[in-house]
Amino acid sequence: MILGGVVSVVSMIMVLLGVAYFVIIERKGLSVLQRRHGPNKPTLVGLLLPVADGVKLLSKEWVVPVAANQIVFLVGPIFFFFSYSMWLVYPVSGPVLYFKLSVLYFLCMASVKVFGVIMCGWSSNCQYGLLGAMRAAAQSVSYEVGFSTLLFCPLLYMGSFELFEVRMDGGFYVISCVEVFLMWFVSALAETNRTPFDFVEGESELVSGYMVEYGAFGFTLLVLAEYGSIMFMSVLCVALFLSVGSWVWLFGDGLFLAGAVLVSYLFIVVRGTLPRYRYDKLMDLCWKVVLPLSVGFFMLSMVVGL
Repeated sequence: MILGGVVSVVSMIMVLLGVAYFVIIERKGLSVLQRRHGPNKPTLVGLLLPVADGVKLLSKEWVVPVAANQIVFLVGPIFFFFSYSMWLVYPVSGPVLYFKLSVLYFLCMASVKVFGVIMCGWSSNCQYGLLGAMRAAAQSVSYEVGFSTLLFCPLLYMGSFELFEVRMDGGFYVISCVEVFLMWFVSALAETNRTPFDFVEGESELVSGYMVEYGAFGFTLLVLAEYGSIMFMSVLCVALFLSVGSWVWLFGDGLFLAGAVLVSYLFIVVRGTLPRYRYDKLMDLCWKVVLPLSVGFFMLSMVVGL
């Protein structure tokens, strides 16, 4: 029991370090895609920039607006940090927790973020924050329906709700259900509020959306939770659609991690190449395209799986 707790804490710390350097990798990747200089200070090519940013943010005073609901304003970012509990079911060899319904656990933990969004935006007592929270909540709730339905499509072939068993099944299902993979990736972009669906932020109308009044430690929690969700979505994508199964025993977890890194880079490439979508078209895409097609693919997967 104690060993499992120590392993969990160490895993969380490693994920936080990975998220910190994922931010700098994204900034450098965007600079390459846009043919400009990225962050190159301090130190050699900016390798210690995440450390400098962390020290700067954590050393600043956390200012709470006078008109804000102070208790809710301070508690809101904690709900985002619950997203790191998804890493307890990380499908690596010798997982910390092993139970049969880890996929359902992931869906539950991913849904908690909506409460944090509403609490942060409403408690700020700011029009920009409230409108950004309403956008984010409606977007997340809408796409969770199609996202969950598409998630169950490959699981019907595998016959398991445990991520480690799904990974070890090694079906490489992206070949047989490439359309499900593409729709699932689009839904993952909308679920994590990433470009081209980053309507939580809008420089012309919402500034930074629900996090506009946050700074210092609160802003750090929000950013870490956002990028942590992106990294776990990449891991889940590889486990569901790109897993190589028995090859894992030959190459260890390195091949699995390499696939997750490549998928996370795909998030960066999409941000650097596609313009922001329009919000009404995003909702039309969800309810008129993604949801009907996801239900159809789910029924087809049931027939094929049986």
